[in-house]
Amino acid sequence: MKSLFTARDFAVTQACVAAALFLSIPLFNVIGFSNHKLQAVLHGLGATVTVIMSCQTIHLIYPMLRGKIGAAAKLEWVLWLTNAMVLLTIIFGNWLYIAYRGPDGPQEWLMYHSPEVHLILMEYKEFVSLYPLPLGIAAGFLLRRFRHTLEPGSAVGGIIALLITLFWICLLIGFAFGIGLTKLRMV
Repeated sequence: MKSLFTARDFAVTQACVAAALFLSIPLFNVIGFSNHKLQAVLHGLGATVTVIMSCQTIHLIYPMLRGKIGAAAKLEWVLWLTNAMVLLTIIFGNWLYIAYRGPDGPQEWLMYHSPEVHLILMEYKEFVSLYPLPLGIAAGFLLRRFRHTLEPGSAVGGIIALLITLFWICLLIGFAFGIGLTKLRMV
């Protein structure tokens, strides 16, 4: 059975999504400034490391799709480490969210000055940033179950690659929107 996606399809998709998201980051500079709190720094560092690790994870898909010996095991190991970083980043983000929702916090300021930005940017970012964890766990379990029987062009390999690609895209969206939120005036 022929795979739905080729390695080239995933590489082109990754490059296009990365270019679009990272080129949109300077647009957030016109919105404003923010304070830096311990929670924000920890969450930001976690998010940055997680995005870097996810880039390595997605690049490890290609040897797996080509059937290179040992590639699936290496991908699985890096994917589980990245999943752990995603979990830590979510925990730090929830810690930061307490201050965000507090009285006289950034949410109140945003709701007063720009409710559209809050409803679109923050609410969307909150939900899309939670998707990588179940996507990464699903890919990890499939990889664990089928890593010894994966063949080049197999449907399971394509599904794992698709899950990891969606995992990566959601992380980049959350990262780009998070950078945008730091540019807002946070009280």
